[in-house]
Amino acid sequence: MKTLIKKYITVSASALIVFACSKQDIKPNTANHNTTKNSIMSSSEGGSLAQFTIIDDYLYTVDYKSIKIFDISTNEPPQLITSINLGVGIETIHANNDYLFVGTNSGVKIIDATNRTAIEEVSEFDHVKSCDPVVANSTIAASTLRGGTECGGETNELEIIDISNINNPNLITVVDLDSPYGLSFSKTNPNLVYVCDGASGVKGFDISDLEDVQEILNIDSFFAKDIIVTDHQTIIVLAQDGIHQFDASNEVNLIEKSLISIN
Repeated sequence: MKTLIKKYITVSASALIVFACSKQDIKPNTANHNTTKNSIMSSSEGGSLAQFTIIDDYLYTVDYKSIKIFDISTNEPPQLITSINLGVGIETIHANNDYLFVGTNSGVKIIDATNRTAIEEVSEFDHVKSCDPVVANSTIAASTLRGGTECGGETNELEIIDISNINNPNLITVVDLDSPYGLSFSKTNPNLVYVCDGASGVKGFDISDLEDVQEILNIDSFFAKDIIVTDHQTIIVLAQDGIHQFDASNEVNLIEKSLISIN
């Protein structure tokens, strides 16, 4: 169990990602380590800048050019099943249902993970060279492009992508931003996208009318980098000054509950 947790921490640190785990979800259980493991896995959420994700008993990690699949079904150290070359420029990975969405500095790769250990790329959406995290729900993918970085390019925008036909993703609309980082869909409203826009803070966009996307939330009191929206109506924001926790009972009127300073 300790080895597994250390593996998670190592990958998390390399991705600059925070796990959002409420204290009540993780309880010591010296008599049954499987219970503890399952509690940690079921209560963990990754941000959009993550370089790893979990589906069932499998851990998927990405580095600059490949995706690796690990078996984490036991309390033993994770076992590497396979490593698949995806080409250079791989940045982030996000899971939704049976698909993996891989952000690269030139686009978004969509991978069918129905067979957990024999995954298959089904489509790709290309964009200008840029840093590119991506998240998705059942019909829409959202990606931010940030320019002026080591990824290249000068574009700063939110792209909304139609994935209703998973084999043929299409760009629907673009929203100009200042310097975007991570993003997430609301857990309760599929038409609400939260975006961390750097020094401009956290923004929320209503995409119910894709021809007229509206900004309906802006918290600009800190430099926002990544966001985790949990199932229990809590939002965690990784910022330059620390980790902000918000009550998201009202999804467009976030109430800050706490700050863990990292200065």
